[in-house]
Amino acid sequence: MTRLSFLLVVGALVVACRDSVEPAQRAPGAPQFSFVTDVTVTDLGTLGGGYSYAVAVNNSGQVAGNSATASGDQHPFVWQKGTMTDLGTLGGSFGQVANAINDLGQVVGYGWTIGDASYHALLWQNGTMTDLGALTGCCSNAVAVNGLGQVVGNGSTTGSLDPHAFLWQSGTMTDLGTLGGCCSYAYALNDLGQVVGYSFTAGAWHAFLWQNGSMIDLGTLGGCCSQAVAVNGIGQVVGRSFTAAGGSHAFLWQNGTMTDLGTLGGCCSYAYALNDLGQVVGYSYTTGDVSYHAFLWQNGTMTDLGTLGGDYNSDALAVNDLGQVVGSSTTVGDDIRRAFLWQNGTMTELGSVGGTSNEAVAVNALGQVVGSSLTTGNVEQHATLWDTLRPATPAEEVSILTNDVNNLNTSGVLNQGQAQALLARLEVISRQLNSGNNTAAITLLQSFINQVRAYVNAGLLSAADGQTLIDAAQHAIEQLSA
Repeated sequence: MTRLSFLLVVGALVVACRDSVEPAQRAPGAPQFSFVTDVTVTDLGTLGGGYSYAVAVNNSGQVAGNSATASGDQHPFVWQKGTMTDLGTLGGSFGQVANAINDLGQVVGYGWTIGDASYHALLWQNGTMTDLGALTGCCSNAVAVNGLGQVVGNGSTTGSLDPHAFLWQSGTMTDLGTLGGCCSYAYALNDLGQVVGYSFTAGAWHAFLWQNGSMIDLGTLGGCCSQAVAVNGIGQVVGRSFTAAGGSHAFLWQNGTMTDLGTLGGCCSYAYALNDLGQVVGYSYTTGDVSYHAFLWQNGTMTDLGTLGGDYNSDALAVNDLGQVVGSSTTVGDDIRRAFLWQNGTMTELGSVGGTSNEAVAVNALGQVVGSSLTTGNVEQHATLWDTLRPATPAEEVSILTNDVNNLNTSGVLNQGQAQALLARLEVISRQLNSGNNTAAITLLQSFINQVRAYVNAGLLSAADGQTLIDAAQHAIEQLSA
């Protein structure tokens, strides 16, 4: 059975590791072994200057961001496996900016060109920075790139600074037009080439979805205006819209229908991101409109994610397909913002690289979170990587298997005798692991696997439930045999 590999994180400074370890959830795909929460904080350093900050992380653990150099300029960077690489410039002396990275390691953003008279969208890949040019005006900015290398952004047009959304692919920049007004702004795109953002109409601004050469007006929730900010892999779109009553509410648009996601009791809510499961995150004002809290919306329900103990504010900026939510929140007794990870009903402070304040802005499929943190003395801001998940150890895997079997018993899938036969094996395995007898533990784990297979063959367990238990036990065997 193939073991799922994990990226080894080696940073400039690893400063914290949580003592508490709790089950997270099964890894997506095969084998279905468990992850556990175990946060490690890594300072990614700088390009020689006094600050850096991360903006995105891909599913290979490559981090994109921006940093001051020793000369005081700002350059984009890619960090991976302990090394921060300066991506250079488009020839200008002003700041260059990275906005996004895809799973191919392609980075997009913008940079000032030679003479500093204009700035252009840029694409960096394989050590080379490419000027993507502009529309018919002076300037352009790339804001997102999908897995196919298609880039979206915004660029000025002839005789005007009013921007139009653009799609760049294979060397060609295409003007996506508007909904009838002066301007349009792209925010995101998916691997289907669907682009979302907002455009001015004849009298207001509306969210749009661009696909197959056409810009579609997504309408509003009854008010004047709307704005789309994210789209997932199946074409679901989130954003915010004014309602007929005047407040701004988060929305989910799919299949031609815009759904009001409501609020946490206050006037307004704002969606920032969604995953491919349709889970939406953002923030909403609570009753009385004194404070706002991060929320997770799914299956028609908006859940208040609370705060890290502070009385006022939190907001959620990203969510992965494991349901991990990241953002920042105030803590008890102060108004300082600190990065958090929310999963399985619990909000956890992620920790810092020595300073008092930090923020998390993105999370990948492996539970790697990026953002920035103040360093010791609160003098500098550094790009920060939080590793939040790791594969369960054999002892942890056995503990989680025990919980799985108990759940199968409680739900009525296995009766008491059937569950007890498996639990007895797991109890003996745990004792052997505690005594350091790995050989005996391996033999007993194989016996557990054989018993699970017998249950599947007898129709007592579904193939899916059985395979989940088998994969987890096999993962423990592989670790003990390594």
